[in-house]
Amino acid sequence: MLDHSTLTGEDLDILTFGSDLPNLGPNFHSPEALLSAVDYFQEYNMRMSTTSRPLTSFAAYHLPSDPEQRALECQLDQVLDEQNSVYDDGQLEVPHDVGFTWSYPDEDDESQTDPTDDPDPFFIDEEVADLAELPDHVMVIHATVSWLHLQFHLPCIACNALLAIFSLLLLFFNLNSSLPFTTLHSGNRILGVDKPVHTLPVCPTCRDVYPPATSLLCHDTCTSCNVDLFLPGQTLWGNARALKTPIIKYPYLPLSEQISSILMIPGVEDVLDGWRGKSCLPGIYTDIFDGSICRTKLKGPDGKLFFSNDWNERHGPNNELCLGVNLGVDCIMPGPKEQTPDQVQRFLRPIVSDLLQLWKYGIKIPTESQPEGRLIHVTLVAVVCDKPAAHKIGGFASHSHNYYCTCCWIRSMDKGNVNAFQKGAHPPWTNVEQCRLGEEYRNLPSPNVQKIFVKDFATCYSQLSRLPYFDLVEQVVVDPMHNLFLGLMKTHFYHIWVQGKILRPNHELGMLHSMLADFIIPGSCGKLPTDIGTPTSGSLTADQWLLLATVYGPIIIPQIWSTFLPSNASDEASSHRIAVIERAETEKQQEATRKANNKASSQDVQDLPEGQLRGPPPPPGDHIEQLPNDLQMPEDERLRLHPKEPANFLKLSMAICILIKRTITNHDIDTTDDLLREYGRELIKLYGSAVMKPNHHYATHVGDCACNFGPLHDFWMFLFERLNKILKSFKANNHANGELESTFFKEFHRTCETSRVIYTMRTNPAKSLQSEAARIMQKVTHEERGTIAGLVALSQELDEISMDGTVIVPLNHKGLFYDYVIIEGKRIHASKAIGTRSSSLVHVMIPGQLPIHIYGEILEIFQVNQHLLDGKHSLWLAQMRWFKPYEGNRVTIWDEL
Repeated sequence: MLDHSTLTGEDLDILTFGSDLPNLGPNFHSPEALLSAVDYFQEYNMRMSTTSRPLTSFAAYHLPSDPEQRALECQLDQVLDEQNSVYDDGQLEVPHDVGFTWSYPDEDDESQTDPTDDPDPFFIDEEVADLAELPDHVMVIHATVSWLHLQFHLPCIACNALLAIFSLLLLFFNLNSSLPFTTLHSGNRILGVDKPVHTLPVCPTCRDVYPPATSLLCHDTCTSCNVDLFLPGQTLWGNARALKTPIIKYPYLPLSEQISSILMIPGVEDVLDGWRGKSCLPGIYTDIFDGSICRTKLKGPDGKLFFSNDWNERHGPNNELCLGVNLGVDCIMPGPKEQTPDQVQRFLRPIVSDLLQLWKYGIKIPTESQPEGRLIHVTLVAVVCDKPAAHKIGGFASHSHNYYCTCCWIRSMDKGNVNAFQKGAHPPWTNVEQCRLGEEYRNLPSPNVQKIFVKDFATCYSQLSRLPYFDLVEQVVVDPMHNLFLGLMKTHFYHIWVQGKILRPNHELGMLHSMLADFIIPGSCGKLPTDIGTPTSGSLTADQWLLLATVYGPIIIPQIWSTFLPSNASDEASSHRIAVIERAETEKQQEATRKANNKASSQDVQDLPEGQLRGPPPPPGDHIEQLPNDLQMPEDERLRLHPKEPANFLKLSMAICILIKRTITNHDIDTTDDLLREYGRELIKLYGSAVMKPNHHYATHVGDCACNFGPLHDFWMFLFERLNKILKSFKANNHANGELESTFFKEFHRTCETSRVIYTMRTNPAKSLQSEAARIMQKVTHEERGTIAGLVALSQELDEISMDGTVIVPLNHKGLFYDYVIIEGKRIHASKAIGTRSSSLVHVMIPGQLPIHIYGEILEIFQVNQHLLDGKHSLWLAQMRWFKPYEGNRVTIWDEL
């Protein structure tokens, strides 16, 4: 079985009649050899049962050698040693009788290590053949089936059937053809796309994280709670479990292991080193390397700049590859409940330990430029997350604490005060202070004392403080996507205008819906639901709030106010409206408190000991008093529009438009900072302090984040939020304790590895089987049909050729028409092909000393194969309808800002 994976007839014929010795198979030629193997496996099984390590292929195949053969080899080695040794007396040493030791490995074999380290407790057995040794057709079959499973969710049973059919076809055409494996799991193993993900056990009570079951440092019970970490050795049906299974699973793959897979992709190393060749201008930010954190603040273990880029370091100091990583936290932590701040730190511990080693010592990995191995150091540039996660990870108190900001010591009672938007009005947090308070919290004797400490100093312990270079105040960032779009924009439009009934369903909202229905914008921008602000529209995504702030809102909001603004608007009506809004906010807070108390009461009931009766329900809360008579006004009178509201909204829109630019300057940052502070102060005057949220103050620190990390697109969390949305779309089906998270984690990394394999296949010679198959898969995955990549370079070649006016080239009168093209990830349609202009509007920039900006509509897209002087070229052309610029007088509400 070990040699051939199947039992042959010779193996089955154990009892051979007429022979003194039964046939024991090709590996056994004596009874002693068989007994040696039995003793070996008995000893191995006993050792494995105590350490809970699974049987690996290494241990299964490396049996003790035949005693007779082993004795003969020892005798020959001893004779050779005697002949090569000359003693002082000139006498050869008389050979001794050779004995045999039944233990394995041999005691005098210096190459062997201590048996407790064999196998390595942190090594996961992964036998993957070199892809270069696979036949091309087998490689393509396995890659295709794995791609279909991961990209289009083809079920495993269908994938297995497809592999079996491929095998039958190969046998039909050639009986001697190499066949693929007939299961998806085996195919993934041979491709190397199944990453050895570590499953760490988690204490069900305190959520402490422990080493995996294969580690020598593994614990069966929690050292603090004395609670079992693993399921019982037998199932409910009495069957023995093959492996130790944690009760709560925490999937973990060290960054050091992920980096090696990333650098295996051809061209990635050059991309990671590409920042060194980019010119940097003071005060101009194009990416994260222009920010002050990477440029001047991050230090390496030698005390020098981590991202040093002197003239003699174009390939890194000492040819080292320096990588910076952002930790975007939409965490895959085992549920079902949300973790407390201390529990979050326990989950971060293995991640921070790995980051510390990568920064201090680095890791040597073979790369394209240095196949023998290149030293790679890694630093953590930023931790980007929403408000609750930022407070938990950075060791700050909750965002509902009296000191709710992670950058300054502003109090909760001041968030509705105009001083909250005054620069320098509150003392800043410092990293030294945060680390010192965190250590004090860590050394406190009991949870109750720690709770009092948090109430007084708003600080917990953070694992990130173990990183010597990490600044807990500057490098823990509240995600600008959550802050600006899901925070400020959603609060302004939905919580203030819609829920506050400033936009009435049959009046202002009705006009908004009708204008949205007639709005035509490029399809790449996205679209808002035409019934926005109503329950049927659902909740908007961050992309849609961004679209409302930068595209729809600046055009529609001024028109709504110009239509419905009362002619007799007064400050008295505004004060009445503020009182009504504050009253509504108070009601919402009381309702939220009531629901929280009811939830806590129900939880207490679930935790009652068996047989104990539930106590009487708490008395109902006080009824909300009625509004005073002077506030009992008709709705259309007390909630009328205010003439300054559009200008206030446009300040927020303008700030967002500037911040989302791909390139920003110090002047842009100062402008947005002034706009956001003025927006906050006006918001208090228009709607009262009750509408102010922590997000409004957090926005005053966005400018500092842009100075530290560059444009927002380099560190906001749109990608992580999309991944989080995919995770939430999975049906849990009552799978808890980390099962769903582990499955998602493995599938995600399997998808990444499959993409790497396909990309590697694409680098094979053109027109080869692997290259063509990979091209088709990439084309379908990324929808590359019709892409006009390289059009700029081709146009330059045509300009050079057209300079020779004496040569006449016949033009091809045939072309191939397309419905759309994809340029820089955006799909642009031909309006004549689809019948609408929404996805055909383009902005074209003609390069030159003074670039020309023109706008138009693409009517048709076609390709022409044209013979030129240097050969045949494929020309991509478009029929355009150019727009004419408006040259009349323009007076808009923007002019008042």
